[in-house]
Amino acid sequence: MDALTTSERDHLATMLRQRKQPLRDEIRSGLARMRTEGYEELLSGTSDAGDESVATLLTDIANAEVARDAAELQDIIAAQARLAAGTYGTCIDCGTPIPYARLTAYPTAKRCLHCQQIRETTRAPFTRP
Repeated sequence: MDALTTSERDHLATMLRQRKQPLRDEIRSGLARMRTEGYEELLSGTSDAGDESVATLLTDIANAEVARDAAELQDIIAAQARLAAGTYGTCIDCGTPIPYARLTAYPTAKRCLHCQQIRETTRAPFTRP
């Protein structure tokens, strides 16, 4: 498997750059929405248990959306740092080149598919029998 070509690297850098600003906008919007649509606002003065559970759910969803977007933004920033350091497209675990097709589908990938599968298998959440 070969390392990325200059044009492939440039294409992936553009993909990362183009995704970065919309994510920042989504985070900003989500935070603003959380401030204006606070828990109390969602309840609208009611104290019904059903209304409270819906308000809690909506608040949790908004928090999760902002957290997801922030994590993706951090991944993009880390990928851009790997690009600048010349290590982008190289698996952080085994050191082999990450295929262009994988990076096109998941531009922030830091592991080859094999190492990612091992990580997901070994770090799977504990489930009781």
